[in-house]
Amino acid sequence: MTYTVIEYPALVYKNEHKNIFIANCIIKKLIGYGQTEKAALINLEKILKNINSEYEIKVKPVYRFLPELN
Repeated sequence: MTYTVIEYPALVYKNEHKNIFIANCIIKKLIGYGQTEKAALINLEKILKNINSEYEIKVKPVYRFLPELN
């Protein structure tokens, strides 16, 4: 039995206007919001797990744009 984990990169930044953190999944084009970075990442991970419950899902925070993901 193999254990498969899928990692999705998420661009993490703070919206100064609304004073919230945003975790933007670049690959799936989904967004998680939260009062802290951790809360935004957890919310995004929950959304991704609801979409695909077959595999273990992890969200990897990224703090700058990665041009190789285009």
